[in-house]
Amino acid sequence: MAEMSQVSGSPETSSQANAPKDNRPLYEIGFHVVPTIEETKVGEVVETLRAEVKKAGGEIVGEQAPQKMVLSYVIERATSGKREKYSEAYFGWIKFVVEDRAGIVGLESYLQQNKTILRFLFIKTEREEAQVPRRAVFSSNRLEGETLKKPTAAPESPVGEISEEELNKSIDALVNQ
Repeated sequence: MAEMSQVSGSPETSSQANAPKDNRPLYEIGFHVVPTIEETKVGEVVETLRAEVKKAGGEIVGEQAPQKMVLSYVIERATSGKREKYSEAYFGWIKFVVEDRAGIVGLESYLQQNKTILRFLFIKTEREEAQVPRRAVFSSNRLEGETLKKPTAAPESPVGEISEEELNKSIDALVNQ
């Protein structure tokens, strides 16, 4: 991607350019909640996870509420002396920024010990800058300055009448090939 540079002192500076850039690291947690929990209780699980993020010093910048989905493969987990198999789960995510990396370790250990969280993925991610969509521009030097015209069909050559004898000859020739 090409970067555009602005001339300093230009009167046309965007409001984003003047805004202070947030340099705090951005993290994202993607998680699956076990499907054995009632749908009404999933919100409580998310609220406790949000509280843990805040306790770790995080500031939530985005999230998606968990929605039930079919998993690509069956996940097995040993809990309380037996193996449980799950083919569906509630999936959601939370994005947050945090100053201190020490809080991340405590948050990760909370996720590992929580029995209602089936699986989780904890990643450090990049900010998505708002980009102006680009418009496709097509150019061609072949049509420069010309107006496209609808093609005209060539006039059909006049077909005279064919005698029945000539018609039979042509049919016989086609059949006997």
